[in-house]
Amino acid sequence: MDLFPNQSTVRLKSYRDKYLIAENNQESVSQSRDGSTKNSLWTVEVIDEDCILLKSCYGKYLTASNRPSIPGMRARYLKVTQTRLGFPNPDYPVTVDDSSITGKWNSALQWIPMTTEVSSEVRLKTHYGNYLQSNKGPPPLGNMVTHDLPRKEGPMNKRISWQVELVDSPSDDWKEPETIKSRMTFYARAYVQRGKEKMKGSKKDGKGKQAPSPP
Repeated sequence: MDLFPNQSTVRLKSYRDKYLIAENNQESVSQSRDGSTKNSLWTVEVIDEDCILLKSCYGKYLTASNRPSIPGMRARYLKVTQTRLGFPNPDYPVTVDDSSITGKWNSALQWIPMTTEVSSEVRLKTHYGNYLQSNKGPPPLGNMVTHDLPRKEGPMNKRISWQVELVDSPSDDWKEPETIKSRMTFYARAYVQRGKEKMKGSKKDGKGKQAPSPP
């Protein structure tokens, strides 16, 4: 567990130089090249000498769901989500003994770090033999993060490899992630500001011109 000390904060970077990100909806996860947001930070909780939990900035845990990310593909590209402890697991029906309530004992929340020959690189394995996988390609793959069975040795295995970056002292001033709404607001304000500047410029030009003298 040298790469994952208990209660440490880490970032996970895929072979595409994209970070594992907890989405703002507090349910999904994805990849992003911007590792400067708090959404890229994961707190390590060691369960035993083999297993860890990874907690997002929202207090939810990285979970290997049994739901497909792509409708119709049940055996591949299984969804990875965020789950809060004590909440009903949506993948299982509620029973009288509350066995569907998510707890740290739940194997869907536990990840087994498998080191590779590369320093600071791991493959995160579930108890079912799947690995946390970064994806690429046309929609809907894009920046999707799933868990999947390993393919044969070769380039595909890069997708299940993650670089571990220890964050020494995370602070509260990590910037908030940029959302679509914030981007739209920024562009709208910039557009209005440019319009005002053009109006001011046209007024100045009008004052400087003299009326033509009559013939």
